[in-house]
Amino acid sequence: MLISYIRNLISRVKESSVFSQDKRPIIFFGFIFVIFLSVTHFSLYPAKTLASGPSVTTPENKGETTPPVKVITGFIKKGETLSEIGEKYNLKADDLMDISRVSKDLHNLRNLQPKMSYKIIVDTKRNDIVELDYAIDDSSFLSVKRPITNDNGDDGFQAEMVSLAYQKRTGTIAGTIRHNLIESIGSTREHINVAYELADIFAYDIDFTSDLRKGDTFEVVLEELYRDNIFKGYGKILYARFTNDGERYEAFRYELNGKEEYFRPDGNSIKKTLMRAPLRYRHISSFFAKNRFHPILRIRRPHLGVDYAAPKGTPISAAGDGIVFNAGRTRQYGNQIFIRHSGGYVTGYGHLSAFAKGINNGAKVNQGEIIGYVGSTGYSTGPHLDYRVKLDGKAIDPLKMKLPTSPIPAKHKEAFKSYVAQMRIEISKSRMAKVSPKPANKLN
Repeated sequence: MLISYIRNLISRVKESSVFSQDKRPIIFFGFIFVIFLSVTHFSLYPAKTLASGPSVTTPENKGETTPPVKVITGFIKKGETLSEIGEKYNLKADDLMDISRVSKDLHNLRNLQPKMSYKIIVDTKRNDIVELDYAIDDSSFLSVKRPITNDNGDDGFQAEMVSLAYQKRTGTIAGTIRHNLIESIGSTREHINVAYELADIFAYDIDFTSDLRKGDTFEVVLEELYRDNIFKGYGKILYARFTNDGERYEAFRYELNGKEEYFRPDGNSIKKTLMRAPLRYRHISSFFAKNRFHPILRIRRPHLGVDYAAPKGTPISAAGDGIVFNAGRTRQYGNQIFIRHSGGYVTGYGHLSAFAKGINNGAKVNQGEIIGYVGSTGYSTGPHLDYRVKLDGKAIDPLKMKLPTSPIPAKHKEAFKSYVAQMRIEISKSRMAKVSPKPANKLN
């Protein structure tokens, strides 16, 4: 069509008297140039085609034995269910039911969270779901796959949790206590987690409810987790320093016999027989006293423990390794648990709303293990934990007790000493390099 048009145009030009004989060569080359531009335009800008949709792609099938598949990707909408996603993409309902069934022990797919991503791979020949991946959080995702079988076989789906890899860098968070630890470190989710972990590290020496002083200082050297150069959160605390009321505490994370623990610079373990306080979310509502006015009995009597006010249902941890005894209910203390520890120590936990699963007389518990939940049973004016400690049968103040520490084994002392020296060099470098970024820069 284009060539016919050009031929007609040339004929008209030849018949025209406007153009003289000597200008025809110029006109001829001009038409040649127009033809060149036309051909170039059609070769560089072919007709555009519309894709079927951004959420569904069909990869090229290069292998003869692999069935053709399509890949469905997207983000969960508010209130969206797995069955609704199945209806949207015409997926087999039986496949989705099987996927939910095999993955329920790892993650309940009936509770999909908005803005979390998913990927579904479908065999287009049989419309079978081959794989479903669902992002749980920034660190892991649920992967449900159908094993490759022959056309007559089907081994069902298999589910697993997959951890996501991060690029790790070293950062520092440092500051001064103004009112409380969380406010001083930061109120974002990432900083709150750091504050809790820091409090757990020094829980054997400092009660972060009663012992903090304005002007106390802290420094934390920790892992920063990145993916594709985007900050995703914090990892392990490698070193921590806290100066409380003029006294300096330090902790180094060190692997010993395949297990990572925190040690002081002198090689003694941070961990002690008992923790100072057996729960995180708390404030002290009543101290250890030998003459306290009881708010319900309306009399003065000793209060040989510490009351920690906390919301009902707050988890309570075992203060140390031991064996449960006298777990039950009394009129005064409601639901209560007592644990016998080594060294003659006994701890008591009163007014619980409920016991944790498996907590009964004779049960062995580990330090930090959840044993029950805060409540207001017995003689109580509100939800709180009545925490008590006895040594050789005598009540002692949990906030003032002095506990022995255990040293690192002698054969590991030199290696630990070298590690501490190297860590101090790295800490100095980290201080000079930068302060850890605020999660406000975090992108989803």
